[in-house]
Amino acid sequence: MRSTAEFDAFGPWIDEVTDVDGLPRLYRDAGLDPLAHRLVLKVPRDIERRNANPHMHLYDYLIAVGDEILTVLIRHEDTYGTARIPFDRIAAIRDSVRLLNGQLTIHTLDGPALTIPYNGSAGAPVRDLIRVLREVYLPAAPPGPADPYRVDPHVGPEDIGLLTDYRRLIDREPGMRLLNVSYRQHLRHRMRLVVMPASIIVGDDREWQIIHRRDWFTGPGDDLSLARTVLPRARIGNLRARPHERYQHVHVITVGSGATTLEIPVVPGPFSEALIPSAG
Repeated sequence: MRSTAEFDAFGPWIDEVTDVDGLPRLYRDAGLDPLAHRLVLKVPRDIERRNANPHMHLYDYLIAVGDEILTVLIRHEDTYGTARIPFDRIAAIRDSVRLLNGQLTIHTLDGPALTIPYNGSAGAPVRDLIRVLREVYLPAAPPGPADPYRVDPHVGPEDIGLLTDYRRLIDREPGMRLLNVSYRQHLRHRMRLVVMPASIIVGDDREWQIIHRRDWFTGPGDDLSLARTVLPRARIGNLRARPHERYQHVHVITVGSGATTLEIPVVPGPFSEALIPSAG
């Protein structure tokens, strides 16, 4: 079986495409010019190389960041569909990794979210993609100065990975302020032990970023994931909190952005209490 350049380069990694020759064979008739885009990435199929061959279409997604629109070409067997998301319709971005299982989700103001699975070892290009998307949708005003009195939030040893992510984020974006720390909680429901892992919320005048686990509630010991949810504040149309219907000592912050509604469970405190509608 004759090899191809696409097959020779195939692996679990996400590659940047810088010219037409780098486009996967399946997507070359889409008329997409990488030179006319800010960033183009190709996301491989989730198969081992030993199970691939040069005749297969080897890339499930082609992601292209243009001047005003995010275009995603999505493989369906031997053809593909197209999703186009204008930057001004992005409601939230969530990226999470559990071992090698990565998931990037783009929530929109208009309808269903777009989720792109990827190999968790290829997280760096996904972080680059999120950075580029944020650069094009955030207001142009520079972020505020660093907080000279910043201290690390306190989380337990089980959630040290969240603290590490927080430190990296603040080092990159010193204008971000610590808004809320939700400590790990051990909860019971009908004799079943449930854990609510810690979460950390930071933000500025333009954006909230939430560092958390992929699942807001887990079984004991399920601490192998890391997630970040990014919320542009200008897109938030409704923001409120309520007591959790099932678990005591838990508040749920509801963020409404057009057709997207996200729920963030937190430990009750001044941050969430200020968002609970007045009984009067």
